[in-house]
Amino acid sequence: TGLSYTVNYLEKDTEKVLHDAKVQGGMTFEDVVTSADEVIDIDGYNYDSVDKDTLTIGTSDNVINIYYTKKTGLSYTVNYLEKDTEKVLHDQKVQGGMTYEDTITSANEKIDISGYNYDSVDPETLTIQADESKNVINLYYTKKTDLSYTVNYLEKGTTNVLHEAKTVENQTFGAEITSASEKIDISGYNYDSASPETLTIQADESKNVINLY
Repeated sequence: TGLSYTVNYLEKDTEKVLHDAKVQGGMTFEDVVTSADEVIDIDGYNYDSVDKDTLTIGTSDNVINIYYTKKTGLSYTVNYLEKDTEKVLHDQKVQGGMTYEDTITSANEKIDISGYNYDSVDPETLTIQADESKNVINLYYTKKTDLSYTVNYLEKGTTNVLHEAKTVENQTFGAEITSASEKIDISGYNYDSASPETLTIQADESKNVINLY
């Protein structure tokens, strides 16, 4: 009596130790231990096999090896957000087919978003976890600030240009311009109207046009 056995929890093929070994004492010579009864849950791994179905207790080297493989079929989520506001700029991406402890370089997930520049990412590298709620990459973007708009000065009802067009630089995506604030005095003419009355700065600068009549 007073014999013991040891259970090792190992990664299949690599023999990497996944959990502290269990040493069970109080055994008697020729006791029989069913190996499957020693299986435990290990985060990120699935049980695969044992090196022996049963162990008959001897006077030395009473060892059971239990093998596990990494979980597959995991996923991660990518969020595309405006920096500081957390405003969602694009639908989430959910990428499946991942294996536990796969490594993702987060910057590889960046995309072009109209009106915005890519700014930063958190985290820079993601290691896939078994808890998918932790598998999240946040990509941050800031509004473009190098946009412009053009003001045309026209005679109403004709195509006559009354003054050289004006281009205003260093505009921010989404900024609003009150068109009437761009009116000027033109000799022989009265200001009549503007189209549009308010301009919202777009990423496509060809759309950033105010016509004053």
